[in-house]
Amino acid sequence: MQFFRGQTGAYFLINGLAALSFSFILPIMSLFLVDGLGAKPSLIGVYTTSTALATIVVSQTLGGLTDRGLSAKRLFLFSIGALFLAASCFSIASEFWHALLIGVCLMSFGSSSIPLILGMIRRYAEASGQNSTRLNSQMRSSVSLLWILGPPIAFLAIDQFGFKGTFYLSAAVALVVLVLSVYALDESKAQKPANTGKGLSLKDVPAAVWLLGAVTFCANMANSTYVSAMPLYLTQQMAWSKSLPGILLGITAAIEIPVMLLAARWSESFGKEKVVMLGFFLALLFYGGLQMVDSIAGLFLLQILNGTFFGIFVGLGVSLMQDNAPSIVGKVSAFYTNSMLVGTMVGTSTMGVVSQYFGYKFALMVCLIPMLVAISLLFVFIHLQRTKWAGIRRASV
Repeated sequence: MQFFRGQTGAYFLINGLAALSFSFILPIMSLFLVDGLGAKPSLIGVYTTSTALATIVVSQTLGGLTDRGLSAKRLFLFSIGALFLAASCFSIASEFWHALLIGVCLMSFGSSSIPLILGMIRRYAEASGQNSTRLNSQMRSSVSLLWILGPPIAFLAIDQFGFKGTFYLSAAVALVVLVLSVYALDESKAQKPANTGKGLSLKDVPAAVWLLGAVTFCANMANSTYVSAMPLYLTQQMAWSKSLPGILLGITAAIEIPVMLLAARWSESFGKEKVVMLGFFLALLFYGGLQMVDSIAGLFLLQILNGTFFGIFVGLGVSLMQDNAPSIVGKVSAFYTNSMLVGTMVGTSTMGVVSQYFGYKFALMVCLIPMLVAISLLFVFIHLQRTKWAGIRRASV
């Protein structure tokens, strides 16, 4: 119970509730654009690309500001306020360009709350003497805990109240997060780096982090293609209930929680890279299985593979990146999130184009390609790390 007290408990609660607010928006966006606003599937990519590019610029800027000593808490409050406004505006959007404008101008700031709180959690772990990898996994488990409920409620709300009801729920939760953050979170400032006068840029990001960013991009491209194609495939091509996609996402999130907590322990025994590699191979089995399963029971069973893969991936991914650049945690946290965003952007865009011409099931098959690339790049990273440590040992001798 000590974990749920003090600042640790505050971060756990706020991180989870912020994820809940996002879970009422992100899983339904492709369905909202196509069914709610009448947009063509290819325009899903236009929305995602525009929003992701704006988010990359905003989050990288805000991450650099925190590394230069600005209050991460204040920037986080500003971002959550933008999320509240975005959800409120989505509820009254009636045209595709409305959603596009909201995504670029408001969701870009709202989504920047994710790297901000990741950096705050890392600094808090270091200041309090806690294991940052384990704390990151524990905090990420709060996200999955709330995602057990969020997507099923979101899709159910669409059935009962339409898209407006779901966006109202998201806005209400964002408002709760805003109030809690004001009173429960302490200030979190980074020490000013030596090159404060010049400012931090992407040149400060080490080569190892860039390689891990490419791995993260490919893995999340595969996941985003699946998440955006799956609701449309099940509801339009298979003509199943609109509540089913939310149930599947909830099952996946439920599996992620124990996997994340165990992944931190596994990484201490086997190394983060090997555990992540295992998750990637499970992802290959999952995406391949989607092509052979045509029953609801089969889809439920496949979520075991998906939940294990994603639990390992997000449970260890950010820690692996932060470990390779501990002096610029804010920048690297934003870099990690932006790698995920670019993966989302490319994956969703690919899904929109492929599904418009070849169908949603073929779009699910495309997930295998970026996953194979991610495995190859991770092999390269592991090899380079071994070579580096071997060189250090030889030099010491």
